[in-house]
Amino acid sequence: MIQRRGSGEVRGDSGTSIPGRRPSIQRVSPPEPDPEPDLPFDFHRFLEQLRHRSADPVAKYLRSFLVEFGKKQWMVHEQVKIISDFLAFIANKMSQCEVWQGVSEAEFDNAREGMEKLVMNRLYTQTFSPAIPPPSHLITEGKGKQRNRDSGPGRRGQHQEDVERDIVLAQKVRIYQWVREEHLDLRPVSESGRKFLNLAQQELLKINSYRAPRDKIICALNSCKVIFGFLRNAKSDQSADSFIPLLIYVVLHANPEHLVSNVQYILRFRNQEKLGGEAGYYLSSIMGVIQFIETMDRTTLTISNAEYETNVEAAVSAIAEKHQDFCDRRSV
Repeated sequence: MIQRRGSGEVRGDSGTSIPGRRPSIQRVSPPEPDPEPDLPFDFHRFLEQLRHRSADPVAKYLRSFLVEFGKKQWMVHEQVKIISDFLAFIANKMSQCEVWQGVSEAEFDNAREGMEKLVMNRLYTQTFSPAIPPPSHLITEGKGKQRNRDSGPGRRGQHQEDVERDIVLAQKVRIYQWVREEHLDLRPVSESGRKFLNLAQQELLKINSYRAPRDKIICALNSCKVIFGFLRNAKSDQSADSFIPLLIYVVLHANPEHLVSNVQYILRFRNQEKLGGEAGYYLSSIMGVIQFIETMDRTTLTISNAEYETNVEAAVSAIAEKHQDFCDRRSV
């Protein structure tokens, strides 16, 4: 499992395929594990270096950039270019500072990673779609009349699309959380195997605990690595072809909040050079799973019509009941 103390826009293969009638996610053998870095990532070491007297110009550039970035609401493609250009610019300035002159390539890479994390931590509420407030709100006017009034800068464009896809995905997950292994052409998972899958769910759920793209993708990678760990330990029961169906199963039962927005955020703002190999493979796999769940219906599962209808009706009824309870509590 990757250590968080120490992995931008890769477009996922929307076509990863599930056996039989399912939309296909290409089954490609996972890449060899990325080599361990010469130095584990150390964010605190970077912050100490940034406080060095010779790094004062870099700190000033950073402060100025953060202020200027916040003065305007940028479109997503503008945000991606502006942040990427700034990180390239500031890396060049850092290389001229005494504190980073003469350090190893691994040490300087740590500093670049630290700068990306620092910048994205500070810009999170402007770049992570769910963290951006919507652009308008219902305003109550005279005689109780309500209408939408533009409240100034807020979530719009691709950021709004991310959130809308999050909502659709969450609705689909709630409807299909009854899905079991056999519905995905998987063999039954043993008790010990279930512990692996529970751990994979826990790792994926950590994705919203972090702000930096690097930290978020590590959560996703760790989840996927746990699934492959399970496959290695269950050779007689599951094959490597089971990875995507197992990942679908994990996402359905974990139901991580804002999964679409998290993936898009990683693709936009993670250093593109770090999105090859394992990171690119697993991120593309998650994108394929998202697309699979978004279009899920009876034809994508191995299930009888009667069982399917019964399960979906029960799920929809439970969702409606929960929504009604919520509305009743709000009206009290």
